[in-house]
This record gives sequence, structure tokens and C-alpha cells, in this order.
Amino acid sequence: MTKIESSASNSLPAITTPAIPNQSKTSVIASVRDLVKTYRKPGASVAVHAIRSVSIDFIEGQSVAICGASGSGKSTMLNILGCLDRPTQGEYFLSGTDVSEFDDDGLSQIRGERIGFVFQSFNLIQQLTVLENLEVPLFYQGVSPSERKEQAEKLIERVGLADRADHRPMELSGGQQQRAAIARALINNPVIILADEPTGNLDTTTGDMILEIFDELRAEGRTVIMVTHEPDVAERCDRIITMRDGKVIEDIRS
Repeated sequence: MTKIESSASNSLPAITTPAIPNQSKTSVIASVRDLVKTYRKPGASVAVHAIRSVSIDFIEGQSVAICGASGSGKSTMLNILGCLDRPTQGEYFLSGTDVSEFDDDGLSQIRGERIGFVFQSFNLIQQLTVLENLEVPLFYQGVSPSERKEQAEKLIERVGLADRADHRPMELSGGQQQRAAIARALINNPVIILADEPTGNLDTTTGDMILEIFDELRAEGRTVIMVTHEPDVAERCDRIITMRDGKVIEDIRS
């Protein structure tokens, strides 16, 4: 493994569905430059520096683990990469677009069309079936009901849940719920997939099954960025970024 030293217009362009890369892994799909995130409590003079002047390039087709202790800045970094939060300073480019100054509507469009999310707690809508959960992102993109259903059924079959398509999340095991969440993350053919402790609520055997799906996505050339505190999970990735006190202290690539 090679250790790499760390370095410290609101209009949204038309978005086309990206092709999954199958060429050499040299293209930068996401990049942060001199990123700073500072939180201030209203009426208080104390500032919390969650991210301190971080610059990172994420390469298309790589799987990346972001590691670090609680308070290191890894979750804040994932939130910014997922357009769930804005940096205080610095730039964030996603597939060539600077999204760091976008308004809420612009960030929402980016999330819906370019990013897939997989959460530790699954975040499935309990009142909907697995099939309906997968259709929700496409509904907000204006995809027709027939096309939504067709795309959702293909992904449900891919993750091995064809016989659970009409079940609600509460009727599924934890592993089945996470498989459904991964399928939902893929439904919009995202340019990056962000995973927050995707095996954190699962037993070892079930967690390994979920990680095998991520291995398959990596083999296809998908870009996966995950936050994890588990060394064995991180070691399956092409790259391990370790954060401490809001800074990148280590960047190791296989």
C-alpha cells in the first residue's frame, strides 16, 4: 500500500445520467479544496471547528473508507459530500460542478440525481413496501409509474429481495433492510455512493454479505465513499483516509 501525504454560480446545469466507468481509475469524480466547516451555537462565542482546511480528490471507480474517532470530522465530511450540509469556506466539486454555493433547491437536485445514500439505520419509509421505497426517488424526478416499477424490480432482484418486494421494512431482517437501502441508493444511477457505517447495526455474518455487495459495486467501477470505525471494513477499500480533529492525518492507497 502507498501512503499519500495529506494536503491541507448558483444555477444548476443540465444533468445527464453518467455512464459507469470501466476505464483506468484516473478521473477525479469529486474534489474538495481548502474545505472548512465551523459550527457556532447561537448566542455563544465558542466555535467548533469540524473540518480544518482539507483538500482531497476522490477518484472515479474507487472505494474509499473515511475513518477516525468520534469528533474527528468524518461524518461532517460525508454530510458535505452528500450535499446535506454546506462548507463554511472552500469548494466542493462533484463531477465537474462546484456545488459549494448552491441554494437548497440546487443541493436537493444534486442529491436526487447524482448521489446515492446508504445509512446505518437504513432510513426506509416504514409505511411503504420495499418496491415503493425504491420508487420514491424516481417519483421526485418525474419518472413515469411504469418505468419506476420496472427499474425498482430490476434492482430488487439484483439484491436478492424479489420475494420480499411487497413486504414493509418492519417485516424484514436487518440485512434485508440494508440490501433494500443499497438498491434504493442505486435507483438513480448515482455518480457516487455514500455509506455511513453501513454494517454498524448488523451482525458479522450479515455485515459480510452487505460488504460483498459493495465489493461487487466496486468491481463494476462504482465510486463508493463510506464512513466506518471498523478496520476490517476499511481494509476492503482501495483507499483509507484517516481524520483527526478536523484534519486528514493519513491517506493510504492500495
